[in-house]
Amino acid sequence: MLDDLGSTSWHNRHYGPFARLNELLTEAGVARPSIMIVGPGGVSRWLAPLLNNSAADSSFVRKTIGDLARYSDQVLRRFPFVPLISLEPLEVRETMLMPHDLTVVDRSARLLEAVRRDIPEAITHVVDLGLDAPPARADVVIAFNIVSRLDDRAADGIQHLLTVLRSGGWLLIDDRSARAHLANHPRVTQVAPKTHRVDAAN
Repeated sequence: MLDDLGSTSWHNRHYGPFARLNELLTEAGVARPSIMIVGPGGVSRWLAPLLNNSAADSSFVRKTIGDLARYSDQVLRRFPFVPLISLEPLEVRETMLMPHDLTVVDRSARLLEAVRRDIPEAITHVVDLGLDAPPARADVVIAFNIVSRLDDRAADGIQHLLTVLRSGGWLLIDDRSARAHLANHPRVTQVAPKTHRVDAAN
């Protein structure tokens, strides 16, 4: 049976928001933030070196190779015997310059095994965001391209994310989900591209 596994598709897809988050945390004086990544997805470890990298300039040929690898990975990563790598947790760890505690949440136990292999200190939880809130709190929650895939459970998913955030916390989320669920939220303010902050009174 194939694994219904999501993916970030290529390297450093969200480098800009992660770098800006590091600046915001530094400016706010957060000494050791707790950072939670929800639904980071994964790619096959075999094809990962061939995927495109948004942080690097690439030729047309290199981009074409990266695109072909991404399309191939959409099938390959679903086979249970294929080893995985989750890009977002590794990129967050590399981008955050201050000490931090990392929690990764996904509905795939197989994906979380890959996270623990690469980042042994990470705390992991198997959770379906549309059904439950993660059993932890965080200063930062990162949830790109997750809520928009929950269909009729999307509103519940947003509420679960906000429940997880500590007062004054930051939520990094894709624009589609933000427009649909945060545009008129009384306690959420966009502070940077794809980055929102919850009112400290929340």
